[in-house]
Amino acid sequence: MSPLLAPVLIALASALPATAQAVSPPHQSVVEVIVTAQRFDPAVPWKKSKQETRAGYAVVIAEGRLITTEDLVRNAVLVELRHPGDATKITASVVEADPRVNAALLAAPTPGLTPVDWAEEPVKPGSKIQLVQFDDAGQRQNGEGRITGIEVAALPSSVHSLLTFQALTDLKLERVGAPAFHDGHLIGLVMQYDEASQTSVVLPAIVLKRFVEDVGHPPYRGVAVAGLMWTPLIEPVKRHYLGLPNDGLGVMVLRIIPGSSASGVLQAGDVILSWDGYPIDSQGYYTDPDFGRLQLVHQISGRRHPGDTLSVTLWRNQKSETVQLKLDAYDDSRALVPLNIEGEQAEYLVEGGLIIRELSADYLFARGPQWMIHSNARLVTLYLTRALAPEKPGARIVILSVVLPDPINVGYQEIRDEVILRVNGKPVSNMSELFAIRDRDQGITRISTQTLGVDLMLDKTALDEANRRIARTYRIPKLEHRKPRPPVGPLRTPGAIK
Repeated sequence: MSPLLAPVLIALASALPATAQAVSPPHQSVVEVIVTAQRFDPAVPWKKSKQETRAGYAVVIAEGRLITTEDLVRNAVLVELRHPGDATKITASVVEADPRVNAALLAAPTPGLTPVDWAEEPVKPGSKIQLVQFDDAGQRQNGEGRITGIEVAALPSSVHSLLTFQALTDLKLERVGAPAFHDGHLIGLVMQYDEASQTSVVLPAIVLKRFVEDVGHPPYRGVAVAGLMWTPLIEPVKRHYLGLPNDGLGVMVLRIIPGSSASGVLQAGDVILSWDGYPIDSQGYYTDPDFGRLQLVHQISGRRHPGDTLSVTLWRNQKSETVQLKLDAYDDSRALVPLNIEGEQAEYLVEGGLIIRELSADYLFARGPQWMIHSNARLVTLYLTRALAPEKPGARIVILSVVLPDPINVGYQEIRDEVILRVNGKPVSNMSELFAIRDRDQGITRISTQTLGVDLMLDKTALDEANRRIARTYRIPKLEHRKPRPPVGPLRTPGAIK
Protein backbone atom coordinates (compact mmCIF):
# COMPACT_ATOMS: atom_id res chain seq x y z
CA MET A 1 0.00 0.00 0.00
CA SER A 2 1.25 3.48 -0.79
CA PRO A 3 2.38 5.46 2.30
CA LEU A 4 0.36 8.42 0.96
CA LEU A 5 -2.89 6.38 0.94
CA ALA A 6 -2.58 4.97 4.45
CA PRO A 7 -3.48 8.18 6.36
CA VAL A 8 -6.47 8.73 4.06
CA LEU A 9 -7.84 5.21 4.67
CA ILE A 10 -7.34 5.55 8.42
CA ALA A 11 -9.17 8.87 8.38
CA LEU A 12 -12.07 7.40 6.40
CA ALA A 13 -12.36 4.43 8.77
CA SER A 14 -12.39 6.68 11.85
CA ALA A 15 -15.05 8.84 10.23
CA LEU A 16 -17.52 5.94 9.82
CA PRO A 17 -20.51 6.29 12.14
CA ALA A 18 -20.74 3.85 15.04
CA THR A 19 -23.84 2.23 13.53
CA ALA A 20 -21.79 1.10 10.55
CA GLN A 21 -19.47 -0.98 12.73
CA ALA A 22 -20.23 -4.70 12.98
CA VAL A 23 -21.88 -5.66 16.25
CA SER A 24 -19.79 -8.21 18.10
CA PRO A 25 -21.81 -11.40 18.57
CA PRO A 26 -22.33 -12.54 22.17
CA HIS A 27 -20.04 -15.37 23.21
CA GLN A 28 -20.72 -15.59 26.95
CA SER A 29 -23.99 -17.26 25.98
CA VAL A 30 -22.52 -20.13 23.94
CA VAL A 31 -21.37 -23.47 25.35
CA GLU A 32 -20.05 -26.67 23.83
CA VAL A 33 -22.30 -29.74 23.96
CA ILE A 34 -20.86 -33.26 24.15
CA VAL A 35 -23.38 -36.03 23.57
CA THR A 36 -23.02 -39.76 24.11
CA ALA A 37 -25.73 -41.48 22.08
CA GLN A 38 -26.91 -45.03 21.52
CA ARG A 39 -29.90 -46.59 19.80
CA PHE A 40 -31.26 -49.97 18.84
CA ASP A 41 -29.73 -51.32 15.65
CA PRO A 42 -32.37 -51.04 12.89
CA ALA A 43 -30.89 -54.04 11.07
CA VAL A 44 -30.57 -56.26 14.15
CA PRO A 45 -33.48 -55.11 16.33
CA TRP A 46 -32.57 -57.16 19.43
CA LYS A 47 -29.20 -55.40 19.78
CA LYS A 48 -28.10 -51.86 20.51
CA SER A 49 -25.65 -50.11 18.24
CA LYS A 50 -22.23 -49.05 19.44
CA GLN A 51 -22.21 -45.82 21.42
CA GLU A 52 -21.23 -42.72 19.50
CA THR A 53 -20.04 -39.29 20.58
CA ARG A 54 -21.13 -36.02 19.02
CA ALA A 55 -20.18 -32.42 19.67
CA GLY A 56 -21.90 -29.14 18.91
CA TYR A 57 -23.14 -25.96 20.54
CA ALA A 58 -26.02 -24.68 22.63
CA VAL A 59 -27.06 -21.14 23.48
CA VAL A 60 -28.35 -19.92 26.83
CA ILE A 61 -31.83 -18.39 26.40
CA ALA A 62 -32.78 -18.12 30.10
CA GLU A 63 -31.30 -19.04 33.45
CA GLY A 64 -30.85 -22.81 33.45
CA ARG A 65 -32.22 -23.21 29.92
CA LEU A 66 -30.35 -23.68 26.63
CA ILE A 67 -31.43 -24.25 23.03
CA THR A 68 -29.74 -26.50 20.49
CA THR A 69 -30.64 -28.71 17.54
CA GLU A 70 -32.54 -31.96 18.05
CA ASP A 71 -30.25 -34.01 15.81
CA LEU A 72 -27.32 -33.19 18.12
CA VAL A 73 -28.99 -34.78 21.18
CA ARG A 74 -30.89 -37.51 19.31
CA ASN A 75 -30.84 -40.88 21.15
CA ALA A 76 -28.71 -39.32 23.90
CA VAL A 77 -27.81 -41.36 26.95
CA LEU A 78 -25.61 -38.56 28.32
CA VAL A 79 -25.54 -34.82 27.53
CA GLU A 80 -22.71 -32.69 28.93
CA LEU A 81 -21.93 -28.98 28.62
CA ARG A 82 -18.54 -27.36 28.70
CA HIS A 83 -17.46 -23.74 28.73
CA PRO A 84 -15.05 -23.19 25.83
CA GLY A 85 -11.48 -23.61 27.03
CA ASP A 86 -12.58 -25.26 30.30
CA ALA A 87 -12.25 -29.02 30.78
CA THR A 88 -15.00 -29.10 33.42
CA LYS A 89 -18.20 -30.75 32.20
CA ILE A 90 -21.72 -30.11 33.47
CA THR A 91 -24.43 -32.73 33.01
CA ALA A 92 -27.54 -31.47 31.23
CA SER A 93 -30.97 -33.01 30.73
CA VAL A 94 -33.19 -32.84 27.67
CA VAL A 95 -36.43 -31.07 28.60
CA GLU A 96 -38.01 -31.54 25.17
CA ALA A 97 -36.75 -32.46 21.72
CA ASP A 98 -38.82 -32.38 18.55
CA PRO A 99 -37.40 -33.83 15.31
CA ARG A 100 -40.28 -32.20 13.43
CA VAL A 101 -38.62 -28.79 14.02
CA ASN A 102 -35.07 -30.04 14.80
CA ALA A 103 -35.06 -28.15 18.11
CA ALA A 104 -34.16 -29.28 21.63
CA LEU A 105 -34.44 -27.50 24.98
CA LEU A 106 -31.82 -28.40 27.61
CA ALA A 107 -31.76 -27.83 31.36
CA ALA A 108 -28.48 -27.28 33.23
CA PRO A 109 -26.84 -24.82 35.63
CA THR A 110 -25.66 -21.72 33.73
CA PRO A 111 -23.54 -19.67 36.17
CA GLY A 112 -21.51 -16.96 34.51
CA LEU A 113 -23.48 -17.17 31.29
CA THR A 114 -25.69 -14.45 29.89
CA PRO A 115 -28.97 -15.28 28.12
CA VAL A 116 -29.15 -14.08 24.52
CA ASP A 117 -31.80 -11.76 23.17
CA TRP A 118 -34.06 -13.13 20.45
CA ALA A 119 -34.20 -11.23 17.16
CA GLU A 120 -37.57 -9.49 17.12
CA GLU A 121 -37.67 -8.24 13.54
CA PRO A 122 -37.87 -10.73 10.63
CA VAL A 123 -34.55 -11.16 8.85
CA LYS A 124 -34.55 -10.29 5.16
CA PRO A 125 -32.43 -11.68 2.31
CA GLY A 126 -29.18 -9.75 2.17
CA SER A 127 -29.07 -9.17 5.94
CA LYS A 128 -25.59 -9.41 7.44
CA ILE A 129 -25.06 -11.99 10.17
CA GLN A 130 -22.33 -12.90 12.62
CA LEU A 131 -21.47 -16.45 13.67
CA VAL A 132 -19.62 -17.88 16.64
CA GLN A 133 -17.72 -21.11 17.16
CA PHE A 134 -14.65 -22.21 19.12
CA ASP A 135 -11.48 -24.03 18.15
CA ASP A 136 -10.01 -27.01 20.02
CA ALA A 137 -8.18 -24.67 22.38
CA GLY A 138 -11.40 -22.89 23.31
CA GLN A 139 -10.53 -19.75 21.37
CA ARG A 140 -13.50 -17.91 19.94
CA GLN A 141 -13.82 -17.73 16.16
CA ASN A 142 -16.09 -15.05 14.76
CA GLY A 143 -17.39 -15.20 11.24
CA GLU A 144 -19.31 -12.90 8.94
CA GLY A 145 -22.01 -13.80 6.48
CA ARG A 146 -25.25 -12.76 4.87
CA ILE A 147 -28.64 -14.30 4.33
CA THR A 148 -28.96 -15.41 0.71
CA GLY A 149 -32.35 -17.09 0.82
CA ILE A 150 -35.42 -17.82 2.93
CA GLU A 151 -37.48 -20.86 1.99
CA VAL A 152 -39.35 -23.91 3.19
CA ALA A 153 -36.89 -26.80 2.82
CA ALA A 154 -36.39 -30.35 4.05
CA LEU A 155 -34.66 -30.73 7.40
CA PRO A 156 -31.46 -32.78 7.57
CA SER A 157 -32.23 -36.54 7.76
CA SER A 158 -35.96 -35.96 7.82
CA VAL A 159 -38.97 -36.17 5.53
CA HIS A 160 -40.34 -32.99 7.08
CA SER A 161 -39.98 -29.50 5.65
CA LEU A 162 -39.70 -26.26 7.59
CA LEU A 163 -38.82 -22.60 7.25
CA THR A 164 -35.04 -22.26 6.85
CA PHE A 165 -32.46 -19.56 6.12
CA GLN A 166 -29.58 -20.04 3.70
CA ALA A 167 -26.45 -18.08 4.52
CA LEU A 168 -23.13 -17.49 2.77
CA THR A 169 -20.38 -17.40 5.40
CA ASP A 170 -16.63 -16.95 5.64
CA LEU A 171 -16.32 -19.29 8.64
CA LYS A 172 -15.87 -23.03 8.21
CA LEU A 173 -18.53 -24.35 10.57
CA GLU A 174 -17.54 -27.77 11.86
CA ARG A 175 -20.34 -28.43 14.38
CA VAL A 176 -24.10 -28.11 14.41
CA GLY A 177 -25.79 -25.65 16.73
CA ALA A 178 -23.39 -22.79 16.03
CA PRO A 179 -25.40 -19.60 16.67
CA ALA A 180 -26.03 -16.90 14.09
CA PHE A 181 -26.61 -13.32 15.23
CA HIS A 182 -27.91 -10.15 13.61
CA ASP A 183 -27.06 -6.90 15.40
CA GLY A 184 -26.25 -8.93 18.51
CA HIS A 185 -29.59 -10.77 18.56
CA LEU A 186 -29.99 -14.51 17.96
CA ILE A 187 -31.50 -15.21 14.54
CA GLY A 188 -30.92 -18.97 14.41
CA LEU A 189 -28.74 -22.06 14.79
CA VAL A 190 -26.69 -23.65 12.03
CA MET A 191 -28.01 -27.10 11.07
CA GLN A 192 -25.78 -27.85 8.11
CA TYR A 193 -22.69 -26.46 6.39
CA ASP A 194 -21.39 -27.12 2.89
CA GLU A 195 -17.69 -26.39 2.67
CA ALA A 196 -17.58 -26.36 -1.14
CA SER A 197 -20.11 -23.53 -1.47
CA GLN A 198 -19.48 -21.99 1.98
CA THR A 199 -23.19 -21.98 2.63
CA SER A 200 -25.03 -22.81 5.83
CA VAL A 201 -28.60 -23.90 6.50
CA VAL A 202 -29.90 -22.04 9.54
CA LEU A 203 -32.85 -22.97 11.75
CA PRO A 204 -34.58 -19.59 12.27
CA ALA A 205 -35.09 -18.02 15.70
CA ILE A 206 -38.79 -17.64 14.95
CA VAL A 207 -39.04 -21.46 14.87
CA LEU A 208 -36.89 -21.88 17.99
CA LYS A 209 -38.78 -19.26 19.99
CA ARG A 210 -42.13 -20.78 19.06
CA PHE A 211 -40.83 -24.20 20.16
CA VAL A 212 -39.61 -22.84 23.52
CA GLU A 213 -42.91 -21.07 24.18
CA ASP A 214 -44.82 -24.25 23.40
CA VAL A 215 -42.65 -26.29 25.79
CA GLY A 216 -43.29 -23.66 28.46
CA HIS A 217 -47.05 -24.33 28.32
CA PRO A 218 -47.37 -28.10 28.82
CA PRO A 219 -48.43 -30.41 27.47
CA TYR A 220 -46.20 -29.81 24.48
CA ARG A 221 -48.40 -29.71 21.38
CA GLY A 222 -45.84 -30.00 18.63
CA VAL A 223 -46.35 -29.06 15.01
CA ALA A 224 -49.69 -28.61 13.30
CA VAL A 225 -50.60 -30.69 10.24
CA ALA A 226 -53.58 -30.61 7.91
CA GLY A 227 -54.02 -34.21 6.78
CA LEU A 228 -53.79 -33.79 3.03
CA MET A 229 -51.50 -34.05 0.02
CA TRP A 230 -51.63 -31.63 -2.88
CA THR A 231 -50.07 -30.97 -6.28
CA PRO A 232 -49.48 -27.78 -8.34
CA LEU A 233 -52.15 -26.88 -10.87
CA ILE A 234 -50.42 -25.01 -13.67
CA GLU A 235 -51.67 -26.77 -16.83
CA PRO A 236 -54.06 -24.40 -18.66
CA VAL A 237 -56.05 -27.29 -20.14
CA LYS A 238 -56.73 -28.84 -16.75
CA ARG A 239 -57.63 -25.49 -15.24
CA HIS A 240 -60.05 -24.82 -18.10
CA TYR A 241 -61.59 -28.29 -17.69
CA LEU A 242 -62.20 -27.58 -13.99
CA GLY A 243 -63.79 -24.25 -14.84
CA LEU A 244 -61.32 -22.29 -12.73
CA PRO A 245 -61.09 -18.52 -13.04
CA ASN A 246 -58.09 -17.30 -14.99
CA ASP A 247 -56.39 -15.80 -11.93
CA GLY A 248 -53.47 -18.20 -11.44
CA LEU A 249 -54.70 -19.40 -8.05
CA GLY A 250 -55.19 -22.88 -6.69
CA VAL A 251 -53.50 -26.24 -6.02
CA MET A 252 -55.31 -29.57 -6.32
CA VAL A 253 -55.84 -31.94 -3.40
CA LEU A 254 -54.45 -35.36 -4.31
CA ARG A 255 -55.30 -37.32 -1.21
CA ILE A 256 -56.86 -36.98 2.23
CA ILE A 257 -55.26 -38.89 5.10
CA PRO A 258 -57.90 -41.29 6.50
CA GLY A 259 -59.09 -40.22 9.94
CA SER A 260 -57.33 -36.85 9.85
CA SER A 261 -59.15 -33.57 10.49
CA ALA A 262 -59.28 -32.94 6.74
CA SER A 263 -61.22 -36.17 6.28
CA GLY A 264 -64.85 -35.31 5.67
CA VAL A 265 -64.01 -31.63 5.13
CA LEU A 266 -61.80 -31.73 2.05
CA GLN A 267 -61.74 -34.35 -0.68
CA ALA A 268 -59.49 -35.44 -3.52
CA GLY A 269 -60.04 -33.20 -6.53
CA ASP A 270 -60.73 -30.06 -4.51
CA VAL A 271 -58.75 -27.00 -5.56
CA ILE A 272 -57.47 -24.88 -2.66
CA LEU A 273 -57.78 -21.20 -3.60
CA SER A 274 -56.93 -19.61 -0.26
CA TRP A 275 -55.76 -20.84 3.12
CA ASP A 276 -56.48 -18.93 6.31
CA GLY A 277 -57.20 -15.83 4.24
CA TYR A 278 -54.04 -16.00 2.13
CA PRO A 279 -54.43 -16.63 -1.64
CA ILE A 280 -52.52 -19.75 -2.78
CA ASP A 281 -50.99 -19.61 -6.25
CA SER A 282 -50.95 -22.48 -8.72
CA GLN A 283 -47.54 -23.68 -7.45
CA GLY A 284 -48.54 -23.78 -3.79
CA TYR A 285 -47.00 -20.49 -2.65
CA TYR A 286 -48.46 -17.54 -0.77
CA THR A 287 -47.11 -14.12 0.24
CA ASP A 288 -46.03 -14.29 3.86
CA PRO A 289 -46.19 -10.95 5.73
CA ASP A 290 -42.78 -11.58 7.31
CA PHE A 291 -40.73 -13.50 4.74
CA GLY A 292 -42.35 -12.99 1.34
CA ARG A 293 -43.16 -15.85 -1.02
CA LEU A 294 -43.25 -19.17 0.84
CA GLN A 295 -44.79 -22.59 0.38
CA LEU A 296 -48.16 -23.37 1.91
CA VAL A 297 -46.57 -25.68 4.50
CA HIS A 298 -45.37 -22.64 6.49
CA GLN A 299 -48.95 -21.40 6.73
CA ILE A 300 -49.82 -24.65 8.49
CA SER A 301 -46.81 -25.61 10.60
CA GLY A 302 -45.14 -22.23 10.97
CA ARG A 303 -48.02 -19.86 11.68
CA ARG A 304 -50.60 -22.11 13.34
CA HIS A 305 -50.86 -24.56 16.25
CA PRO A 306 -52.55 -27.95 16.64
CA GLY A 307 -56.20 -27.40 17.51
CA ASP A 308 -56.50 -24.11 15.59
CA THR A 309 -59.49 -23.78 13.28
CA LEU A 310 -59.12 -21.85 10.04
CA SER A 311 -60.99 -21.10 6.83
CA VAL A 312 -60.18 -22.76 3.52
CA THR A 313 -61.66 -21.43 0.29
CA LEU A 314 -61.82 -24.13 -2.36
CA TRP A 315 -63.16 -24.83 -5.82
CA ARG A 316 -65.50 -27.81 -5.96
CA ASN A 317 -68.11 -28.79 -8.55
CA GLN A 318 -67.42 -25.71 -10.68
CA LYS A 319 -67.99 -23.24 -7.85
CA SER A 320 -66.22 -21.66 -4.90
CA GLU A 321 -67.05 -22.47 -1.30
CA THR A 322 -65.48 -21.94 2.12
CA VAL A 323 -65.06 -24.62 4.78
CA GLN A 324 -63.67 -24.67 8.33
CA LEU A 325 -60.72 -26.97 9.05
CA LYS A 326 -59.27 -27.86 12.46
CA LEU A 327 -55.56 -28.67 12.45
CA ASP A 328 -54.13 -31.85 13.98
CA ALA A 329 -50.91 -32.55 15.87
CA TYR A 330 -48.22 -34.61 14.17
CA ASP A 331 -48.01 -38.20 15.47
CA ASP A 332 -45.26 -40.34 14.00
CA SER A 333 -46.73 -43.56 15.38
CA ARG A 334 -49.72 -43.20 13.06
CA ALA A 335 -47.68 -42.99 9.84
CA LEU A 336 -47.53 -45.83 7.33
CA VAL A 337 -43.73 -45.66 7.51
CA PRO A 338 -42.75 -44.07 10.86
CA LEU A 339 -39.54 -42.09 11.06
CA ASN A 340 -38.65 -43.60 14.46
CA ILE A 341 -36.10 -40.85 14.96
CA GLU A 342 -36.23 -41.51 18.71
CA GLY A 343 -34.64 -44.91 18.04
CA GLU A 344 -37.19 -47.02 19.90
CA GLN A 345 -36.77 -50.77 19.64
CA ALA A 346 -38.74 -52.09 16.68
CA GLU A 347 -41.28 -54.86 17.05
CA TYR A 348 -39.84 -58.00 15.44
CA LEU A 349 -40.24 -61.75 15.15
CA VAL A 350 -37.56 -64.30 14.29
CA GLU A 351 -39.35 -67.40 13.00
CA GLY A 352 -37.39 -70.18 11.35
CA GLY A 353 -34.54 -67.71 10.82
CA LEU A 354 -36.79 -65.22 8.99
CA ILE A 355 -36.54 -61.77 10.60
CA ILE A 356 -39.90 -60.04 10.25
CA ARG A 357 -40.58 -56.42 11.22
CA GLU A 358 -42.32 -53.24 10.07
CA LEU A 359 -40.67 -50.81 7.69
CA SER A 360 -39.48 -47.55 9.24
CA ALA A 361 -37.40 -44.67 7.96
CA ASP A 362 -34.53 -45.37 10.32
CA TYR A 363 -34.30 -48.90 8.86
CA LEU A 364 -33.68 -47.34 5.43
CA PHE A 365 -31.39 -44.58 6.71
CA ALA A 366 -29.16 -47.21 8.35
CA ARG A 367 -27.82 -47.98 4.86
CA GLY A 368 -25.80 -44.77 5.01
CA PRO A 369 -25.76 -41.48 3.08
CA GLN A 370 -26.61 -43.29 -0.17
CA TRP A 371 -29.45 -45.28 1.38
CA MET A 372 -31.68 -44.72 -1.66
CA ILE A 373 -29.19 -46.58 -3.83
CA HIS A 374 -28.41 -49.35 -1.35
CA SER A 375 -32.01 -50.09 -0.32
CA ASN A 376 -34.70 -52.10 -2.06
CA ALA A 377 -36.21 -49.80 -4.70
CA ARG A 378 -39.77 -50.79 -3.80
CA LEU A 379 -39.24 -49.87 -0.16
CA VAL A 380 -37.68 -46.55 -1.12
CA THR A 381 -40.65 -45.75 -3.36
CA LEU A 382 -43.12 -46.62 -0.60
CA TYR A 383 -41.28 -44.34 1.80
CA LEU A 384 -41.01 -41.41 -0.59
CA THR A 385 -44.60 -41.56 -1.84
CA ARG A 386 -46.72 -43.02 0.95
CA ALA A 387 -44.84 -42.63 4.23
CA LEU A 388 -47.48 -40.40 5.79
CA ALA A 389 -50.54 -41.85 4.11
CA PRO A 390 -51.84 -45.21 5.36
CA GLU A 391 -54.90 -46.52 3.57
CA LYS A 392 -56.51 -47.32 6.91
CA PRO A 393 -55.74 -46.43 10.54
CA GLY A 394 -53.02 -48.63 12.01
CA ALA A 395 -51.72 -49.88 8.65
CA ARG A 396 -47.97 -50.48 8.30
CA ILE A 397 -45.68 -52.22 5.82
CA VAL A 398 -44.56 -55.61 7.16
CA ILE A 399 -41.31 -56.85 5.66
CA LEU A 400 -39.07 -59.90 5.70
CA SER A 401 -35.84 -58.01 6.31
CA VAL A 402 -33.29 -60.82 6.14
CA VAL A 403 -32.91 -64.60 6.57
CA LEU A 404 -30.51 -66.14 9.10
CA PRO A 405 -29.17 -69.32 7.40
CA ASP A 406 -30.36 -72.57 8.98
CA PRO A 407 -31.32 -76.03 7.68
CA ILE A 408 -35.01 -75.13 8.02
CA ASN A 409 -34.73 -72.28 5.50
CA VAL A 410 -32.34 -73.69 2.89
CA GLY A 411 -32.81 -71.79 -0.38
CA TYR A 412 -34.11 -68.64 1.30
CA GLN A 413 -30.79 -67.19 2.47
CA GLU A 414 -30.53 -64.53 -0.24
CA ILE A 415 -34.06 -63.17 0.28
CA ARG A 416 -34.28 -59.78 1.96
CA ASP A 417 -36.46 -56.65 2.14
CA GLU A 418 -39.57 -58.37 0.82
CA VAL A 419 -42.98 -56.87 1.56
CA ILE A 420 -45.18 -59.49 3.27
CA LEU A 421 -48.80 -59.62 2.14
CA ARG A 422 -50.13 -62.77 3.84
CA VAL A 423 -49.08 -65.09 6.64
CA ASN A 424 -50.52 -68.60 6.83
CA GLY A 425 -52.94 -67.49 4.13
CA LYS A 426 -54.25 -64.48 6.09
CA PRO A 427 -53.58 -60.85 5.06
CA VAL A 428 -51.42 -58.79 7.44
CA SER A 429 -51.07 -55.02 7.63
CA ASN A 430 -49.04 -54.67 10.83
CA MET A 431 -47.08 -56.69 13.38
CA SER A 432 -50.04 -56.93 15.75
CA GLU A 433 -51.98 -58.89 13.13
CA LEU A 434 -48.94 -61.05 12.40
CA PHE A 435 -48.46 -61.90 16.10
CA ALA A 436 -52.16 -62.74 16.40
CA ILE A 437 -51.90 -65.19 13.47
CA ARG A 438 -48.76 -66.78 14.87
CA ASP A 439 -50.32 -67.21 18.32
CA ARG A 440 -53.48 -68.72 16.87
CA ASP A 441 -51.65 -71.15 14.56
CA GLN A 442 -48.76 -71.78 17.00
CA GLY A 443 -46.22 -70.90 14.38
CA ILE A 444 -45.70 -69.38 10.96
CA THR A 445 -45.50 -71.93 8.16
CA ARG A 446 -46.36 -69.94 5.03
CA ILE A 447 -45.51 -66.42 3.86
CA SER A 448 -46.71 -64.68 0.70
CA THR A 449 -44.72 -61.67 -0.49
CA GLN A 450 -45.28 -58.89 -2.97
CA THR A 451 -42.73 -59.93 -5.59
CA LEU A 452 -41.74 -63.58 -5.10
CA GLY A 453 -43.62 -65.89 -7.40
CA VAL A 454 -43.96 -68.63 -4.79
CA ASP A 455 -44.82 -68.73 -1.09
CA LEU A 456 -42.10 -69.33 1.49
CA MET A 457 -42.81 -72.51 3.47
CA LEU A 458 -41.49 -73.62 6.87
CA ASP A 459 -41.80 -77.14 8.29
CA LYS A 460 -44.04 -76.80 11.33
CA THR A 461 -42.83 -80.07 12.84
CA ALA A 462 -39.24 -78.81 12.85
CA LEU A 463 -40.00 -75.17 13.73
CA ASP A 464 -39.64 -75.25 17.52
CA GLU A 465 -36.29 -77.00 17.45
CA ALA A 466 -35.07 -74.73 14.65
CA ASN A 467 -36.00 -71.63 16.64
CA ARG A 468 -34.06 -72.88 19.67
CA ARG A 469 -31.07 -73.70 17.46
CA ILE A 470 -31.16 -70.29 15.76
CA ALA A 471 -31.37 -68.48 19.09
CA ARG A 472 -28.25 -70.35 20.31
CA THR A 473 -26.30 -70.00 17.07
CA TYR A 474 -26.92 -66.29 16.58
CA ARG A 475 -27.06 -65.41 20.28
CA ILE A 476 -30.52 -63.90 20.11
CA PRO A 477 -31.78 -63.25 23.67
CA LYS A 478 -35.43 -62.97 22.59
CA LEU A 479 -36.91 -64.22 19.32
CA GLU A 480 -39.65 -61.60 19.43
CA HIS A 481 -40.39 -58.17 20.79
CA ARG A 482 -43.91 -56.81 21.11
CA LYS A 483 -45.03 -53.48 22.43
CA PRO A 484 -48.54 -52.40 23.41
CA ARG A 485 -50.35 -50.40 20.77
CA PRO A 486 -52.79 -47.61 21.60
CA PRO A 487 -56.38 -48.19 20.54
CA VAL A 488 -56.90 -47.15 16.94
CA GLY A 489 -59.19 -44.13 17.08
CA PRO A 490 -59.35 -41.06 14.87
CA LEU A 491 -56.12 -41.02 12.90
CA ARG A 492 -54.12 -37.94 13.82
CA THR A 493 -51.51 -38.47 11.15
CA PRO A 494 -49.80 -35.60 9.33
CA GLY A 495 -50.87 -34.43 5.94
CA ALA A 496 -47.85 -34.37 3.66
CA ILE A 497 -47.78 -30.76 2.58
CA LYS A 498 -44.91 -30.57 0.12
